[in-house]
Amino acid sequence: MSLELYLGFIAATLILCLMPGPVVTYLVACGIRQGPRAAMIGLAGTTSALLVHMALTVMGLAPLLAALGPWGEALKLIGAAYLVWIGIAAWRAPYEDPDLPAQLKKTDSAMMLYRRGFLISVTNPKTLAFYAAFFPQFISPAAPATPQLLLLAVTLIVIGTMSDGAFGLAAGKLAPYLKGARAQSIRNRITGSVLIGAGIGLALARK
Repeated sequence: MSLELYLGFIAATLILCLMPGPVVTYLVACGIRQGPRAAMIGLAGTTSALLVHMALTVMGLAPLLAALGPWGEALKLIGAAYLVWIGIAAWRAPYEDPDLPAQLKKTDSAMMLYRRGFLISVTNPKTLAFYAAFFPQFISPAAPATPQLLLLAVTLIVIGTMSDGAFGLAAGKLAPYLKGARAQSIRNRITGSVLIGAGIGLALARK
């Protein structure tokens, strides 16, 4: 993998991680209701789920990219088209109720916080589909896919954990900005624009 590809992946991952989703919403709820320690316990659960997703992504994509050989470019174009599609969906996403999870109580145990974080993250099927479309865009066909996928997976885990943890620790200050209708609309527009632009840019770069 070239340095340019890797730096591009880091930049794209940083931007995407700054767009709050269900995981960040949950960690913010933990931070507000039970403090920074609860947010970190919830983060341990969401990160555990991310490890599962990364393992499934690497195990699934590595043999697929190796088997496709020269047809791997077709897979990458399909992935780029998928990024555009979910970008449009994000842009058009309706307003969601910003209330914090009703089931979260002030007396939730550490195990409960961890388990909820894990389940919220691991049960989102769209996440795996996104990784399957996102990762191949940064794989160089000139080198074995597995080491590159492992590098991308570890990088995403590190960036994602640090980003989500920062939201959880700063929950008291960030929550008001994450819950408003206007803030949510801006977030959706930025997320959609980033995904659409990334998909189109990656598709054109392969022509």
